[in-house]
Amino acid sequence: MSTETSYPDSTSQPPFDVPGDGKAGRHPLGKLWEFASWMALSLLFLEYISLPVFSLYLLKWINPPWTSVMVQRMEESSGTLDIKYTFVPLEKISRHVRRAVLIAEDRKFYRHGGIDWEAMERAWHLNVKSDRIRFGGSTITMQLSKNLFFRLDRSYFRKAEEIITAMRMEKVLSKKRILELYLNVIEFGEGIFGVEEAARVYFGKSASRLTRSEAARLVACIPSPLRHHPNDGSSWVRRRARRILRIL
Repeated sequence: MSTETSYPDSTSQPPFDVPGDGKAGRHPLGKLWEFASWMALSLLFLEYISLPVFSLYLLKWINPPWTSVMVQRMEESSGTLDIKYTFVPLEKISRHVRRAVLIAEDRKFYRHGGIDWEAMERAWHLNVKSDRIRFGGSTITMQLSKNLFFRLDRSYFRKAEEIITAMRMEKVLSKKRILELYLNVIEFGEGIFGVEEAARVYFGKSASRLTRSEAARLVACIPSPLRHHPNDGSSWVRRRARRILRIL
């Protein structure tokens, strides 16, 4: 009586999961991660197509009547904040202010396309070391996009929105117009927006008449406009103003 050895059919389904198979026996966490990844990509796409486009074209000719930051400040004050905001042409802003803001906020302004990738990389490493978002690496164009269209909160998702909008802005607006808009909408204190109102509040004169020293002190306060002003006499303002004056 002969004994036959039975071999499994090569076309039949193996009784175990084959290594490398993307579907069979996949861990539930893997499926969850795939679903979450697709959801995140979908949300990013929807956010991308909802970012401002038409508004950027309008800014070529129309000065903004308000900004997202102004609206946020009004909400925070329950509508009681007195907004001071006067838009003036770039030619009516002291050349000292124009130069000071480039020195302090974006020295590569005329050489980049809206994003300073080296500054972004440095900010990323510093944030990783400090384990929280402290440094932004934002250009003037990115700061303008944030002030015009977004709220003042810090997150990597918000930074991505700023980057996309800044790149779009650089394709639509000239450098001169971007700088003009920035200097007119940047926050300089409680309810104070733009260099014209800041010059009148802190120095009693128009922005066109600001001196080198006044321009340096004013621009020094841009990173912390609600905590410092040009005449507060703090060491923080004096130190930043001296750095700007050395180059101005």
